[in-house]
Amino acid sequence: MEVDVIGSAGAVTEEQVKGRSVAVIDVFRATSVMVTAFRNGAREIIPMTGIEESFRLRDRLAAEHAARGDSGPVLLGGERKTVIIEGFDLDNSPLRYTPEVVRDATIVMSTTNGTRAVNSAQGWAAEIYVAALLNADAVARRLGESRRDVALICSGRNDRFTIEDALCAGMMARYLGEHHGYTLTDIAWWCADVYERYEADLQSALDHCEHYHRIKERWSEDIAWCLERNVSTVTPRITNEGGIRP
Repeated sequence: MEVDVIGSAGAVTEEQVKGRSVAVIDVFRATSVMVTAFRNGAREIIPMTGIEESFRLRDRLAAEHAARGDSGPVLLGGERKTVIIEGFDLDNSPLRYTPEVVRDATIVMSTTNGTRAVNSAQGWAAEIYVAALLNADAVARRLGESRRDVALICSGRNDRFTIEDALCAGMMARYLGEHHGYTLTDIAWWCADVYERYEADLQSALDHCEHYHRIKERWSEDIAWCLERNVSTVTPRITNEGGIRP
C-alpha cells in the first residue's frame, strides 16, 4: 500500500485519486475550521465553490428545515482572500465557530482554496476525509484502516504549494508508514522528513512560508490554534450527497 501527497488543489487528477482513500488538508484555515466546527457540535458542512450558489443553497435548506420543524440553524461561512464574504454569517476563523454558534448547525461553506480542494476528488476517490493538524492522527488511523492506497491533498494557496499543508501531510504520512506499513512516494517521504525535522518547533518551519507571512499579523490567534496537534478525534467525511459529516 502506498501513500502519496498532491501539492495543491489544482494539481489533482483522476489518476492520482481514483479508488484511493483521500484526505484533504488546508491548515490555514479551511479544514481547521471544519474540524473545529465539528468538534464544537456542528451537524453538517456543505462545501461550495461559488458565492451565489451558496446563498441559494442556504435559502433552500433554511426553508426545508423550517418546514420540518428542525431547530438547527443554517449558516453561511467562508472567505475570499481571507476576508468574510458580504452577507455571510461567519468568516474563515476557526475561533468564530464556537459551540454557542455552531451546535446542531448546517454550515454552507465557500473558501478560496479549501472547499475547492475538498470537491476536487469527488466522483473518483473511494472515500474523502477532512484533515488538519488538529485531527491528523485520527484521520490517518481511519485511512490506514481502509487498507487502500492513500492520497493526501494539500490545498495550497492559489494552486501553489504551501509549507503548512506539507507539514500536516508529512505528519500523516509518517503515521501511515509507522502504524500501517505504508510505503511513501518521494514527495510523501520528503513531507514526512521535513515534519520530523521541525516536529519540535513547527513555527521555525513557517519562517520560510510565504502564506504564513501574509496572514500572521492579522490572524495570529487563528494560526496558534491551527498549529495545535491532535486535539480532536473527529474524522469528518464527505457523504455520497456531497456534504461533510463528523
